[in-house]
Amino acid sequence: MLGYGVALLRYAGVRARLARSAGGSDAGASALEWAIIAAVVVVAASIIGAVVINLVREKAANLEDCANQPVGSECGTG
Repeated sequence: MLGYGVALLRYAGVRARLARSAGGSDAGASALEWAIIAAVVVVAASIIGAVVINLVREKAANLEDCANQPVGSECGTG
């Protein structure tokens, strides 16, 4: 999914270079390019958020398992 966003960004960059070389005076990004950039950022943030949530849930489960063990016993470090 992230590879698709990278491909879209590359396409937008190539399109911008072609517009500049063709004498286009529009140096800014178009609305479509901004939408593509925003979509890539949202996908990246979603992936990072999912990873963080999974780590927190894993650590919370480990903490709960260790909290239910008798004092002095071994508990998992994972």
